[in-house]
Parts: sequence; C-alpha cells; structure tokens
Amino acid sequence: MDRKLEASISCSCGPLSLSEEKNAECYQCGIPITGRPLKFEVNGKMEDFCCFGCYLINKTTGLRGDEGTALAFLGKFGFGYFLSMVVMMLSLYIYGSHFVDPSDTEMKMFIGFIKWIIFIFSTVVMVVLGVPILKNSFSKENFLNFNTDTLIAVGAFSAYFLSVYSIFTGKNAVYFETATMILVLVTFGRYLETSSRVKASNFMKNLMDLSAKKAVVLDGNSEREVLVEEVKVGDVVRILPGEKISVDGIVLSGIGHVDESILTGESKPVLKKEGDYLFAGTTSLDGSFRIKVEKPQSHWTLNRFIEIMKEIRNTKAPINRLADRIAFYFLPVVFFLGIFSFLYWFFFEGFEKALIVSLSVLLISCPCAFSIGAPLALWIGLGQAMKDGIIVKSAEVLERLSIVKKVFLDKTGTITERKMELSSFEGSEGFKTVIYSLERQSEHPIAKSFISWCKDCEEKEVKNFKIHFGLGVSGEIDGRRYYLGSGEFLRSLGVSASIFDSLTRKSVENGEVVVYLTDGEKVLAFLSFKQKIRKEAKIAVDALKKIGVEVEVLTGDSEYFGKTIQKELGLNVRANLLPEDKLRAIEEEKSGGKTVTMVGDGINDAPALTLADIGIAMGCGTDLTRESANISLVGDDLRKIPLLILLSKKVKRVIYSNMFWAFIYNIIGIGLAITGNLTPIFAALAMILSSAFVIGNSLRVKAY
Repeated sequence: MDRKLEASISCSCGPLSLSEEKNAECYQCGIPITGRPLKFEVNGKMEDFCCFGCYLINKTTGLRGDEGTALAFLGKFGFGYFLSMVVMMLSLYIYGSHFVDPSDTEMKMFIGFIKWIIFIFSTVVMVVLGVPILKNSFSKENFLNFNTDTLIAVGAFSAYFLSVYSIFTGKNAVYFETATMILVLVTFGRYLETSSRVKASNFMKNLMDLSAKKAVVLDGNSEREVLVEEVKVGDVVRILPGEKISVDGIVLSGIGHVDESILTGESKPVLKKEGDYLFAGTTSLDGSFRIKVEKPQSHWTLNRFIEIMKEIRNTKAPINRLADRIAFYFLPVVFFLGIFSFLYWFFFEGFEKALIVSLSVLLISCPCAFSIGAPLALWIGLGQAMKDGIIVKSAEVLERLSIVKKVFLDKTGTITERKMELSSFEGSEGFKTVIYSLERQSEHPIAKSFISWCKDCEEKEVKNFKIHFGLGVSGEIDGRRYYLGSGEFLRSLGVSASIFDSLTRKSVENGEVVVYLTDGEKVLAFLSFKQKIRKEAKIAVDALKKIGVEVEVLTGDSEYFGKTIQKELGLNVRANLLPEDKLRAIEEEKSGGKTVTMVGDGINDAPALTLADIGIAMGCGTDLTRESANISLVGDDLRKIPLLILLSKKVKRVIYSNMFWAFIYNIIGIGLAITGNLTPIFAALAMILSSAFVIGNSLRVKAY
C-alpha cells in the first residue's frame, strides 16, 4: 500500500497505525486494515477490528458500519451535552460572582470550589469528545497533514488549557463552557453527517436482508434444505409460489410471475418460463420452478450489487478530490488568519479578546461543508441509481455521465427485443442438432432465440469452441469443424452461399437477420430471424435528444432494417459494421472532444464498451459485457439511460450548490470573526448549521 494513502486512512474513532503484514477489513467500520488487526469476540466468533474504539462502538450499540457509528456519536453527544450544560450554568454563576463583594471570603472559597467542579466536568468532556479529535489531528501519520479536526482541536483545547491555567493562577479568564460546547456541537454535526450516510446506504442493507438464508436442493427424487452458502454450481433448486428465490439460475421447468422490482426498479411482475433466468432476492408470485445454478454465489446479481456498493464507498470522483484539495489548501490560510487576528487584537485589546477572536476564526472556517458536500451527494445519487436497477461502478462514472454528448446504441438486443422469432430454416435435422449444440455455447440473442425454438433438439459435445467477434462461432462436433455466422463470416472463409441467394435477398429486404451453417467448404443450412424494435425505444431516444444528447445506432446487420429504425426512431444508422468499425466510430467522436457513451449487450460489444468514455451494458448482457461496462442495467429498459443522465446532472448541480454555499459561508463567517463580531460558541453553531444545510441540499438528489 502506498504510504501516503496508508497515512490518510482513518475510521470514525481516529487514525489507524498500519504496517504491511496482513490485509483485513474492520468488522465494525469496514476500513481495510494493513497490519495486525485487534481481535475481539463477537457472537462467539473472533472478529478483526482496526482499533479499540470500533470494538467499543460494536459492543455498546450492537450495530455495524455507519449505523453503529451514528448511534455512538449520538450517545457521545447526549453525554457531552449534559455535562456541558452543567458547565455552562455554573460558568454563568461564576460570571455573576464578579459583582460580589471582594472581601467576602466565604463566597470566594465557594466560587473556587465551583471552578474545580467545572474543571472536572470539562475534563471528562475533553477526554470523551476531544481526545479522538486530537488524535486524528496530530497522530504520527498526520502530524504535518492538517485536516478539519486540527482546527477544532486547536480551538477547543486552547480554550481549555487557558482555563486550566487561570484556575491554577487564580485568574478569572475561564472559558470551559466555550471548549466543551464547541466539542458538543461538532459531535452533533458528526452525528448528522453519519446518520445521513446511513440513510443513503440503507439500500445496501436492504439488499442483504433480502437474500434468502436457505435453499431446497433437489437430489434425484429427494429434497434437502441447505444454507445458501452451501449451494454449488450445477445444483437444481426448487422454488414454490410466494417464496424468495434463493439462487441465480436458469429455469429448467415451471412458469409463473416474478417480482423483480428490488433489482430492476420496475413494479410490474415478469412472466418467467423454461429457459429464462431468475435472480436471487426476487420473489415468485404464483409459479413453481426448478432452477439450475450456473454461477458461483459471488457472481449472483444481488451479491454483485452489494460488492459494487462496497467498492463505490471507497471511490472518489474528480469533483470530490477537488473539494478535498480546496479543504487541504484552505487550512493553512485559516491558520494564518487566526494568527494574524490574534496578533492584531492582542495589540489593541489584550490577550483574552485576541484569544476569543482567533478561536472564532478557526471554528467558523472549519471546511466541513467542503468535506461532505461532494461525497454525500454522489453517494445518495449512486444509491438512488441502485434502487432503479442501475449499477454504476464508481462515483467518477456518475460524475462523467453528466457531460455526455453522444450515445451510440447497438441494435440487436439493445434497440431490438432480445428474443427473436425464427422466420425460416433450410437444412436437415442433423444440421439442426449441430446448430443447437453450437448455440448452446453462446450468449448471443440469436443463439438464445434458436435454442428457445428448437426445444426438442439433442445437444452434442462441442470441442474447440471459438467466438469470432462480430462474425459468428465455430466448433468441432463428431470430429468435424463447423462454422455458424453471418454472410461476412462466409466470405472471410471463402465459402459461397449462392444456393440461398433468393432466400437471402428476401430475408434481408424484410429486415431479418440471416445466419448460415458451413463446414468451410459449402453452406449446409440457412436461417433467418425476425426482429422487433423495443416499445420503449422511441421514448428513450426522444428523451435523450430533449436533454441535448446525440444518438446514433451502430450495427453489423444490413442497411434494410437500419432504414426501419431510421423511420421509426428518427436515428442515423451505421450498418454492416465489423467490431473494428464500431471502435473507429467511437474514436472519431472522442477525437472531436465529445464524451461518448456506448450501449450494448453482446460479447461483440465488449471492445466498444471498453473504448467508450462510458460503457453501458443492458441487463440481458453477458458476463463479459458487464465486466467491460462502467454501468449495467439489471433490467433491459432503455428509458433508464436518459433517467441516469438526468440523475448525474442533478448530482452535479447539487454538488456545485453545496460548494458555492460553503465558499460564501466561509467568506462571510471569517469576516465577522476577524472583526470581533462572532463568539466561538456561535461560530461552532454556525459551522453545524452550514453542515446541516449541505446535508439537506444533498437529499434533493432523490427528487431527480
């Protein structure tokens, strides 16, 4: 781990001392631990903790993550608030004692006794609330890396030690109430900040709660109930009506409606039948299913959701890093202003006034609004996208999406419906088996459509299977090599399809997709598939145009169906493209300075999704496509693309308004503090109100 990065890692309890021995995650706060973790028993099991503070939070609250931290901050606030109010009331009594006769010895002794009580209560507050902040300000890792906690620590402890000095020297300059109330207000601000993150991240917790804990695995004629973690690839799982679907898998038998709203954001139940895919966490409403598990648990869609959400929490967008840099360079300026104001007021008004003014400058300048303005809005935006069935893989992607100027759409499975209808087939039953066996190895929409049509076909073993991007597939069956793909594939093999010229011409003119089977010498079979434009495509395209985004279709199919798309959707279509042609089109737009998005679903779209500034994979896409993309749609509704762009624009506007507010607030606040018109307590209160404004403004993202 980079030492600079290592030194910057800290949890809510303070900084972490890390070494390069072992990788682990803190059980409580989830922060990576590079070094030897502290081990404590939780629910009969030894768990790793980054520090004793995290263990204490877990022990006292019983809650993990931000939720436990928020409750701990609330507890600290309540405890500190009680003691600081006692300190405040006793301090007012002391101030009133200035009008007492100085010769009254008993009263002077009583006032001295009260000062010692204030000292004890204040010390408790400083230890409970102040020490964690102080440790995070001047640890050995952060000694010269000043942060917002440094301002708070300097302000609060300066007032505290001045008061201690006054008690021991018999002077009246006692400011314990200022020191304690500053820490109480800051702790309340931390509670607001953490609790807002809890609200923003609750979706991930809801997802985890939705996971079924057990599954019924079929073993011949018998059934056995096992933990979901024990389900293996290849197992067949039974699902009854009303049950949570416990695994991701292919439906072997059964038909019924499934509620997939938790993943797709769409409330309308989806009809599922043999050959369709079911997702863990969704609910079978009225159907019984037998599902075959085809992926390990870590690759199930719900688990990928959760893992990506965890990864997102550790990412920072450029605008977020900009806010961090502003806060970083702002701190030395604040220290300079604090020292300058102290010297100025010390020269004209004396030490006490100078101290009060300098403390006010330090506190009002605390850039908490800068620190939380960007990450909170981004986190809420990413959570909102997840609720709508959109997986955005990083905060940077969401920010970059707000400046997209061009969207390229693939045709097959993206503009058109994934499932096609076999229009014509010419070939023997034996070749039908060959095609079926080859297509069983593929994820292409044509393959799925043929498999759905050829339900009674026999599957044979395929050796040396290979995908030819943008052309087709090949493999060996019974010792003979077969090739299945487009007319361009035939031409590259030097094979003529003249015997099917009339069928080819008719199918192409009808906008159908034509596929040939060959052994490398002659054409053995001919297939054509009808395709239909998605119902929501027109709405999605019009919405993209309305928000100022250019839209174009890239397809390897003929220009005939392209004309249909152009007529129905009003889009420019580039037809007869190979994968490298799609890459060239994207490069051309990027070289012109445009931020380009590519939307696709097939394996042949993976290179284009990777090259584009932002790649979006449709929910029906293959695993390779999802990994190549920056964004994955769990469903296949194109309308989510303009919605996502609107969300990103809303997030960006909220972030800029947060930063503008923080900038204006600091200028006005510093001006009032330097001129002596702001006390430290009101400066701390103003800081908390500023943070509350930023939190409230960030929540507006939900109304995108």
